Amino acid sequence: MKRSVILALRVLLVLVFLVLLLGQIVVVPSYTLESATAFPEVAFLAGPYTVIAVAGIACVQIGLFATWVLLSMVERNAIFTEHAFRWVNVIIGAAIALTLLTVFAGVHLLAVVRVGGPGVVLAVSAAGIAGASIVLLMLVMRGLLRSATTLENELAEVV
Repeated sequence: MKRSVILALRVLLVLVFLVLLLGQIVVVPSYTLESATAFPEVAFLAGPYTVIAVAGIACVQIGLFATWVLLSMVERNAIFTEHAFRWVNVIIGAAIALTLLTVFAGVHLLAVVRVGGPGVVLAVSAAGIAGASIVLLMLVMRGLLRSATTLENELAEVV
């Protein structure tokens, strides 16, 4: 892979990570405080939902970090090793956790708190479908990495 592409991806990964960090530290707490003030009947949910949102963002950050590590392995031509599978599994685990957090929060809003409506149903459905799609895509990518690693090892034995 070209060095310029790797550098561009690293810059984008850092930018996305920093924006997410800003969201965790400033945006989410500010928004939940504003919402608790505007809707005092559900103010008791501000704390738990802030934790869920910050944890969800952390899942994305974990995935970004794992991507950084995998990118470093690509740069060193060391991607076809067993070590790479650990980092792909980290991405899969983070995607599963984020999907579960999102679906849990949405179902809690709809079924327990009885707040929301069609918009929340659509958002939760979209998040669940998108999360499941990402997990399945990463499982396919892990399978492709497994096949490529096997072929690389077989080729190394022949040569």
